[in-house]
Amino acid sequence: MNQELEFSIMADSSTGIQPLLDQFEAEQHIHVRLRLLSWDTAWSDLVKVALYNDGPDVSEIGTTWLGDLVAMDALRPFDAVDVARIGKPTMFLPTAWRLVQLIDGPETWAIPWLIGARLLFYRRRWLRRAGLDETTAFQTAAQFERTLAKLKAQGVAVPWTVPTGVTHTTLLNVASWVWGAGGNFVTPDGKRTRFNQPAAHAGLRAYFALGRYLAPGVQHLSGLEPDAYFLQHDDTALTMSGTWLFNQAAPALKAQLGVALPPGVAFVGGSHLIVWKHTRREDAALKLIHFLLQTSAQVSYGLHIGLLPVQLGTLATAPFATEPLWQTAIRGLKTGRSFPVTRSWGLMEDRLTTELGAMWAEVLAKPDLDLDEMITRRLTPLAERLDLVAAQL
Repeated sequence: MNQELEFSIMADSSTGIQPLLDQFEAEQHIHVRLRLLSWDTAWSDLVKVALYNDGPDVSEIGTTWLGDLVAMDALRPFDAVDVARIGKPTMFLPTAWRLVQLIDGPETWAIPWLIGARLLFYRRRWLRRAGLDETTAFQTAAQFERTLAKLKAQGVAVPWTVPTGVTHTTLLNVASWVWGAGGNFVTPDGKRTRFNQPAAHAGLRAYFALGRYLAPGVQHLSGLEPDAYFLQHDDTALTMSGTWLFNQAAPALKAQLGVALPPGVAFVGGSHLIVWKHTRREDAALKLIHFLLQTSAQVSYGLHIGLLPVQLGTLATAPFATEPLWQTAIRGLKTGRSFPVTRSWGLMEDRLTTELGAMWAEVLAKPDLDLDEMITRRLTPLAERLDLVAAQL
């Protein structure tokens, strides 16, 4: 009789992962029950698993959520023997491996699975029509705004589209502008917030000022809705998304698309595989993680969902080492940044996501809004509350 595991992942369907799980069951005689979660709602689902010690044995989690789950004492750490079974740390992209340990401890709490960087996707013909050089159009926040202004002046119906609802994607996008302005979100030790400091304000102001270039039809999109709009509307010049967008583009559109890194510093994120502390199937859980990190699994599932593998050897193979899209993404992985792995970052991310959504609502409702006043009014009390929480962890 087969053993059984429960595995939760962030996906809309089981199409890409189920063949791998079927292969794993055939090889290891371990049946995997799959639970599908959504990126924008998964955090609350995972918190319930942590609180009640009940649910999946293995889960895919966002890289930024790790610290909070550790603080809740919900995860089983990976010791040296576990890591050796799965692969040496030197096999992994350094950017990815740095995200599996808290900044204040040596324990390994997760295993990197997939990774990606935020990218700009644009239709080349609109840039040509506006007389823009795509090699310089997005290098700085100031150049980015000038690019949008020229696109609008040339009559492009939708110069760009990004989510403005309550979604964690806004935080991932605005990070490039904050970092590019010399700002940060928290101190290196994670004990104090920094998103309410002048440099961070400058980056936030520059990002929200771009709301003037959001056409009426794209002003209230959330989650992945801007991706779909960009793909379906030929009069849309630019969007900011992940590498999966290229997967979803029709062949005719792919031939027109350009890809660039965002101004400032690209956000680097992805997902980890974790084992829950409550599991009684540790050996089977480790076998599943080892299987999912094999080259064939990394390539097939990564290409299916449009993210990159985390192992250096796999990144050196086609198509990652040969196609321009993947090469740009890999450059983003090497030069980009991630949020620090602290015991309170998940809470900070959740609260910032809500506040940034409220800020977009104000910006779009009042075109002449004083951005500095709004940023100070909304972020000062939030920073004070979060500082109290972070100092206690």
